[in-house]
Parts: sequence; structure tokens; C-alpha cells
Amino acid sequence: MERLKIKKIGILIILTAIFLPTLLAIAVEDLSYTVLAPLPGTTEKCDVSKPDDPACKTTLEKYIPDMFKLAIGLAAVAAVLMIVIGGFQYMSTDAIMKKEDGKKRIQNAVYSLVLVIAAWLILNTINPNLLNINLNIETVTTKAPKGVLGGELSAGTGKALPWYSLTSAQVSMNNAMKADLENNYHIKVNAGPCTTQGQVTGCTNLVGMTATTFKGVTDLKKACGGDSCYVEIKGATEGGHASHGPNLAPIDLGFSSNLDKYIIDNKIKEPQQTSLGPVYTSKVGNRNATFLKESDHWHVVFE
Repeated sequence: MERLKIKKIGILIILTAIFLPTLLAIAVEDLSYTVLAPLPGTTEKCDVSKPDDPACKTTLEKYIPDMFKLAIGLAAVAAVLMIVIGGFQYMSTDAIMKKEDGKKRIQNAVYSLVLVIAAWLILNTINPNLLNINLNIETVTTKAPKGVLGGELSAGTGKALPWYSLTSAQVSMNNAMKADLENNYHIKVNAGPCTTQGQVTGCTNLVGMTATTFKGVTDLKKACGGDSCYVEIKGATEGGHASHGPNLAPIDLGFSSNLDKYIIDNKIKEPQQTSLGPVYTSKVGNRNATFLKESDHWHVVFE
């Protein structure tokens, strides 16, 4: 009975030492806190009369792992202490029952000590990192393809594949994007979406346009004169050749006098001549863009 009480008290002390700092830390925005009494390994040498001393502060990240190591050390000390007490009890009495109690106390202490050491050795043998309690939770970020309005394509709309017709949900989204560009940005889209499998001419898909492309074309409209500059999208994500498709950067813009003049006047270097036509690198707002002048449109990539 007495042994059971000692065990309960020991467990209560350990749990209090571990979880009391947690409750104190939750109440403040700064997760560091000052312990009432420094514990070995959890704080540097500090003057406890000066609570603002940085050396007296600790965090759960440091406190809990060090408490784990301290608990192992205390368990070993407690086991040795019980062996000493048991030995003293065994030698200080002639009563057989008392000697038996002392002997049993020594046995229990030895078993406990072996259990603690064996647990540490097993974990260390399997993987030393199992003994390192790490409270750092790394932030995991994912990057989904950006839609025309800067949002993400939802699971409901799915991915629009080149050379394939759009689903009804994607057609609705495409129409909404077309209306947004024409009504709010005054950027013309030359045709509706490709609704027939394999159709890539006489239609223009917008579903899957990247946020960078959308921002680039709207910035271009504003930079080249706003409503006085006619900008027409003649191709985007409908596929048809390798450079076009959902989540790909290129977009085709029709020729217009103001747009053509802006591209040429704002070039940052002389155009590069290619077999498909001259390539201009021009400034659009605070970014650059490349404009390939093909036979009947500009093939554009915004950086």
C-alpha cells in the first residue's frame, strides 16, 4: 500500500512538471516563459530574481525533451535509492518478514533500473532519433494550378486537356472567364470555348489560364492605353500545338495598331529574328514579356 502511494506521488510530480508549463504558455502569445525554479538542462544559468533575464526563459521545444532526459536520470537515482533503503532494511532487522520486505524492495528497484536502461538501449539501438523529442512541425505547402481570376481550378471543374472537349462545368467556367475579361477589362475574346472533341480552330479556351498570364494581359491592356488600345485574345489553353494548353503560359493576341506600336516602342533590346518571325522582349508594367510576331497574331509569354 505504501509503495503504491509513493508511485502515485511520483507520477503526479512528473506529470505536473511536464504539463504545468504548457498551461502557463498557452495563456500568452509569446510561447517562451520563465520557470519558477531552473531545472537542469532546461535553462541556462540565470538569476531567478530577475524574471526578464533571457537566460531564465525556456520554451516547450526545449523544456519537454530535457524533462524526458531528466526523468530518465531521476528514475535511475530513485532505483539506486530504493536499493540502498532495501539493503538498510535487510541488514537492520532480525525479523524474517522484515528481511523479506527489504529483499523484495531491492529486487523491485533492480528490475525498475534494468527496465529504464533497457528501454533507452532498445530505442537507441533501433534509431537514436527516437530519443530526440522534436516539437517542430514543418509547414507543408502545396501549389495548385492558378485559374484566370487568380484562384485555383476546383475539383468540380477538373483539368481541361488539349484536344479534348470541355465538360459542362468547364464550359460554364470558360463563359464566366470570357465575360469577366470582356466586361471588366474590355479585353476581347475572339470565340467561345471548344465544345467538340478535337476542335482547336474557331474556338478559344480560357479554363486553365495561369494567374501570371491573366495578370500580364490585363496589365498590357492598361499599359498600352486602356480602352484606346484594342486587345483581342485569339488563342489560350485549347491546345492544338505543344506550347498551348491548360496551365501553360503562352497566349495569342491579335494585331492592332496601338498594341503593335506599344510592343515595338517598349522593347528593351533589338528583336531576335527566328524562322517563325521576330521576337520582341518588351516591358509591361513592372515585368517583361516576349512577343513572337507570327503571320496573323502575337504569340506572348509574360514573365
